[in-house]
Amino acid sequence: MQGNNRYGQLGTGDKMDRGEPTQVHYLQRPIALWCGLNHSLVLSQGSDFSKELLGCGCGAGGRLPGWPKGSASFVKLHVKVPLCACSLCSTRECLYMLSSHDIEHHPAYRDLPASRVLGTPEPDPGSIAPQDPGGTAQACEEYLSQIHSCPTLQDRMEKMKEIVGWMPLMAAQKDFFWEALDMLQRAAGGVGQGPPTPES
Repeated sequence: MQGNNRYGQLGTGDKMDRGEPTQVHYLQRPIALWCGLNHSLVLSQGSDFSKELLGCGCGAGGRLPGWPKGSASFVKLHVKVPLCACSLCSTRECLYMLSSHDIEHHPAYRDLPASRVLGTPEPDPGSIAPQDPGGTAQACEEYLSQIHSCPTLQDRMEKMKEIVGWMPLMAAQKDFFWEALDMLQRAAGGVGQGPPTPES
């Protein structure tokens, strides 16, 4: 980062102007950066592939949601970031995030190891079939076991949503499954009321 730092918009932790490029060390896996006149934003991806928005500088006028007084360091903003967000820009009063559902955009990961599932032991390499080198089938069996152990339909739906979050799916696929599960859950709430009418 380089330039005017009157509001801390360089994210260096102070408000000293920089005449030469200065490295900001603590940003993890930035995807997109937007530099404004008095504030800067970074779209970042976590190790679990979730996305978050960080910002620094002037917070007046809602520039940094959750930080009205601003910050000289990058802080996590109080904004729900879509899983498929890939770019951003901002004005003094508005924040824009671009989400992409491009089917030709390859995901940044392939298979989620079974050990990433909470409470799932690391699989024994000798127990995995050659046609399942990533342990995907074993992980799915564990998922089904967890769903089966839930006492109620409501608990099973919640567990399924949790599992979808763990699975190595593209962001658009996860959004689809979560929305479909929400619809099924709402429909299950009306069990016993007869079939839905065409109008509904």
